[in-house]
Amino acid sequence: MLSNLTTYLAIAEEALAETLRLDGLARIPKPDGQPGYVVAIDVNRQSFKQSLIAISFAGMYLDALLYIVGTVRLGVAEYLKIDRKTYEEKLSLLGVSDAKLLATCKRFRETRNDLTHEKAVDIDKAGDHEFRMAQREAAACVSFVKDVANALRNAP
Repeated sequence: MLSNLTTYLAIAEEALAETLRLDGLARIPKPDGQPGYVVAIDVNRQSFKQSLIAISFAGMYLDALLYIVGTVRLGVAEYLKIDRKTYEEKLSLLGVSDAKLLATCKRFRETRNDLTHEKAVDIDKAGDHEFRMAQREAAACVSFVKDVANALRNAP
């Protein structure tokens, strides 16, 4: 089977590594020796952009992985019947039952959807709106898709 699966994961991992590198460069110890850091402003938002790349490609990797595993286990016609279901439903149908992983999957799905289908938020009316830090989400997303790959390998 021909796929860009490993390339998608490599891009996600490389973008995450760059995010972490840039974040490290932006943090300098406080000059007076006090605990903590001074964080420089990333005017070009390079760390944020790399985080978005990591999240996007982690999602592309997951979609490709689920398609490959799903079509092998269920056949193309049967997998296409579940292709529009949520990631959590697909994972369950492919034998993944770990509650923690499925809960993390929900978070991943929401993060990815928020990124790919952005809805602007009026800051004055944000109220209970959940704000996410892209750098943390990128790390969680890349870790999650790797966990899914392991879970699928071990699923019945």
